[in-house]
Amino acid sequence: MLKKIYDNFEEMVGSVLFVGMFLVLVAQTSARQGLGTPLMWSEELSKLLFIYVGYLGVVACIKEDSHVSIDVLVKKLPAKAQKWVYTFNQLLILAALVLIFIISIPIVQNQAHLNIVTLQISYVYMYIALPILTLLMIYRLLERVVKEWRKEKTREVE
Repeated sequence: MLKKIYDNFEEMVGSVLFVGMFLVLVAQTSARQGLGTPLMWSEELSKLLFIYVGYLGVVACIKEDSHVSIDVLVKKLPAKAQKWVYTFNQLLILAALVLIFIISIPIVQNQAHLNIVTLQISYVYMYIALPILTLLMIYRLLERVVKEWRKEKTREVE
């Protein structure tokens, strides 16, 4: 049970947040169309939820290695060269994620004094998604690369 939660964490949390975002938007539309009075907080809350859902989707794609890639030329290379190109690409992704994490820390710190007026919470809750979920992306990327490396090692032994 815990392994299933661990393996599907991004999808489960992302799904719950997506449903929450959908319900907020339905409430907003209903209030605006039905009552003629918009809910002032709904736009900001849906934006906040959308940010987390989007980043969790990226984490899930990294975990499953299902992000977009253009591999027309790579597929024409010999198997060993394909492996090296794939490894180089994973290192580039890792370097970009580490850079994003480093850059995101001062961005979050700069938001500490600002509030989302309609929700009465700090903008930190919106911007903290970037460093936290970037760390999760790094973790899932390394986890997948290690699994693939172990799988490759067991194939070489056989």
